[in-house]
Order: sequence, then C-alpha cells, then structure tokens
Amino acid sequence: MFPRFISLSILLASLSLFDQAHAFFGRAEFSLEDDFSDSSVMRGIRADKAICDQLNPGAVWAEVSPSLGECIKYWSAGLTASTQRVVIFLHGDRYGGNRVTADHAKLTGERLSTLAADWSRRIKAPYIYIGRPGTHGSSGDHSRRRTLEEAQILSKTLDALRQRYGIQEFVLSGQSGGGHMTSSLLTLRNDIICAIPASGPNSPRIRYQKMGRTMDTTRLQSYEPTEYFSTNAVHPRLRVFILGDPRDSNVFWESQTILAEPLAARGIENAIIEGEAIGSQHHSLNNSARYLAGLC
Repeated sequence: MFPRFISLSILLASLSLFDQAHAFFGRAEFSLEDDFSDSSVMRGIRADKAICDQLNPGAVWAEVSPSLGECIKYWSAGLTASTQRVVIFLHGDRYGGNRVTADHAKLTGERLSTLAADWSRRIKAPYIYIGRPGTHGSSGDHSRRRTLEEAQILSKTLDALRQRYGIQEFVLSGQSGGGHMTSSLLTLRNDIICAIPASGPNSPRIRYQKMGRTMDTTRLQSYEPTEYFSTNAVHPRLRVFILGDPRDSNVFWESQTILAEPLAARGIENAIIEGEAIGSQHHSLNNSARYLAGLC
C-alpha cells in the first residue's frame, strides 16, 4: 500500500529528480553547425528567431503563430536574388520503430551542399533540399510528422524562401513522408505549379488501417490532404504526378493513388506513374522524383 502522507522533503526531492530528467530528455539546443545526431532527431531541437537569423543563408525562420515557429535548414544551388521557379525536395522520415534511419547518420552539411549542386546540374534547374522539422539540424519535433502542424511549418518555410530569393513558383517533390508533405502543401498553397509525391502516404488513414491500426504510427492525428482539395485555391496550371511502386510494402499502393480522386474531381491535371523502387520494400524513389521535378 502507498502511504497516505508524504513528507515535503521527499516530495521536493522527487520533483527535483523529475525536473532533471525532463531537462535531460528535453529538446536539444539548436546548433549553427551541422547536427545529424541520433539524439537530436529523437529528442527534437529548439530554436528561436534570433539564433536562426545568424544562419543566413542556410536556414529560415518559419513562424506559423507566436507559439509555433521553427528554424528550418536548407541546402541549395543555382539560386539568385530573383529566381523565378525552383525545385524543392522533401526527404522521407528519419526514424521509425524508435530507431533513426541508418542513412541519416551518414549525412553532413558538406555532403548535402555537394548533392544540391549535383542535382541542380542534373536537372538543369535551381534546387533546394529542405530539412524537415526536427531533422538535419532543423528545429522542431520529428515525432509530429505527417500532421497539419508540419505542413504549416513547411508552408511558412516556402514563404520565407520565396521572399529571400524572389521565387514565383515552386516545383515540389518528396519521398515517402516528404511525399505526404508534398500533397499536403498542395492544400495550403497556390504557387506550386508541379508536384511529385513519391511513395507518399497521401492518405495516412488508409495506410494505418491496412496495417491493422486505429491511428497513425505517430499516435497523433495525421493530416489527410485528400479531404482538403474541395475548397482550396491551387495554381491554375498545376500538374501532379503520383509516383510509386505497386509492390511497395511500406506505403501501400492504395494510400498513394487515392490522391488522384480529389484531383480529378477538381479538374486538376494528374497522372499515376508506376516506378521501380529500390530496396527490399520497393519503396525508395528519391532520384526518380527529382528527375521528374526537373522535367516539370
């Protein structure tokens, strides 16, 4: 049985230990240097506008509201002060099953800068690779992925990039969780002229239900972009290419292709493209998504 009364000293000691534990497991501090540590991805990163503004170029402050703002890092090539159209790439999720993906730990800022320059040359277009909230040293909480909150933060990121470089139109491409963000951003913006969600759970609900779950693996309410195309304004010349592999065992084909239905209902030009993804899950179409973006 638990005691009915507890001494004040024991209570204060317990609260002190709780505070210490909370501090230890709280968000990591934002670093102006590269941060691809497992710890930061798992814990999240906190930042404020003052420190974010010190990293220009290289990061933008994305403020959704006074209580929600993040410092989002990016790597770019081929941009000028008056870039008209740019290709954006949004990477896939960086952890699942309480483990950080192996490829994340291999990344460095120098490598991403080199890759940005390489892809800009390959696709012959200005190119930006964005670190999603809580990854690649961007502040935020990656456990809150596939939510409206993440989409809003990335939309504000695009606003800031648009202002910094004079961008008029975006070509958006993304892999897996980045593909979900690609389709989600279509419901929030009217300056995306072309979009390529690759291997994306365009309906997280269909995915988690086919997994036998009653909610997303994040245990949060996921954003369902397919439900928000009825009223939002889109670019008048928007084209969407839904890229995936029907054999994908990570993101089921049905949860990818469902996006075509609301697009067709709105008269938005779209096509489903079957690719040959690499990996045992037939899931990775990173490069194909970028090449298609270049064709846009």
